[in-house]
Amino acid sequence: MTGNETQVKIKGRVLSLAVDGLGPLEIASIAGQVEKKINDIEQETQIPDNSKLALLAAFSFATELYNLKQKSEDTGEADSKKLDELSAKLENALNKELF
Repeated sequence: MTGNETQVKIKGRVLSLAVDGLGPLEIASIAGQVEKKINDIEQETQIPDNSKLALLAAFSFATELYNLKQKSEDTGEADSKKLDELSAKLENALNKELF
């Protein structure tokens, strides 16, 4: 283990992880979320295979990330449209005052 790595335990396995920009507390928190997701899926599906559970958890997190990106893009487009509308109104108001 290098000086930058943090040891975490997920489903009984010890991993040494280093992630740029994240400290030990953040890494431990994320590892806790991964273990919770795996445990939740295991309870729902009764699948005892840890590798399959890990893949299902990864897919679940990837789906969540995809949905967040879509929502962010939609929000960004809506914000951009609103800014364009406000800019046009402001331009019209300024033009009326000048003439």
